[in-house]
Amino acid sequence: MTDVVIVSAARTAVGKFGGSLAKVAAPELGATVIRAVLERSG
Repeated sequence: MTDVVIVSAARTAVGKFGGSLAKVAAPELGATVIRAVLERSG
């Protein structure tokens, strides 16, 4: 079995309750982070 390791990290923006990210769904924020990590790692 092939080992899987995390070689890059990213995070979502930090906002305040009811702020500019209030209307962005959690899965969309997560997908944005995943895309960024994959882009950075090649």
